[in-house]
Amino acid sequence: MMRSGVFQFRSGTSFFHRLDPLTKLAWLVGISLLAFGAYIAWLQIVITAVVLFTALVLARLSPVEIWRGTWLFVFACSSFLVIQTLTLPGTHVAFRIAGHPIYAESFDYALASALRIYTIILSSLVFVRTTDPRELAIALVTQMKVPYRIAYAFFIALRIIPTLEDEIKTIRAAQSVRGVARQGGIAGRIREMKRYAMPLLVGSLRKASMMVMSMEARAFGAFPQRTFVDAPQMTWAGMTVCAIMLIAVLGWYLALGLGYVHTMYVLAPA
Repeated sequence: MMRSGVFQFRSGTSFFHRLDPLTKLAWLVGISLLAFGAYIAWLQIVITAVVLFTALVLARLSPVEIWRGTWLFVFACSSFLVIQTLTLPGTHVAFRIAGHPIYAESFDYALASALRIYTIILSSLVFVRTTDPRELAIALVTQMKVPYRIAYAFFIALRIIPTLEDEIKTIRAAQSVRGVARQGGIAGRIREMKRYAMPLLVGSLRKASMMVMSMEARAFGAFPQRTFVDAPQMTWAGMTVCAIMLIAVLGWYLALGLGYVHTMYVLAPA
């Protein structure tokens, strides 16, 4: 039995699973705004810790799931951190490595930037793994009054990556049955992707054609409104989460605007 895709909804009973889709979307937007607005490393550490707590405790994602979904970005962010720390100039020397000065300002900026990228990726993973795309599309139509054509386009966008993951697994299994061995290393992975490209393109076009015929058969777009059997509703827990995120975002940007935020380096200058 094949494993479910990394960026694919998985049903569950955790606190985050029970929240309505719009609440989780508001949480994702709020975390992104805080991450983009926080240029200080210690605050980025706090935001990353909150998102990790949400993923592990509130959404009940296992460390293996988190690693499978973010390992590539962990290496990318780590590389960014090292390169920026070693190359960016500064004024306060924190310590030296083989005679090369490491500036507190450089490390603080590099750490904040690296954690910002990782935080957004991790929060997106939590959102995708705990949110049913169908329920999100219905909530956008029924609660936010978004035209159902736009909501359905959003639904398709959330389904692209899981669909591609399933297609690649099917192609890989079909080629293995036909005696095509998998290749190791980075160069081997690149050659494999070349081998998957054409079947993946043909399969995607076939699925798109079938989807178009199915939508036309159901008179999609013929009427200004559509009805739904069931629609998610925002609970008190969802309202509380939205209120917390709104207060956090407004409070942080207000503090920035009034000049109450001061730089405190993670590495104390020597």
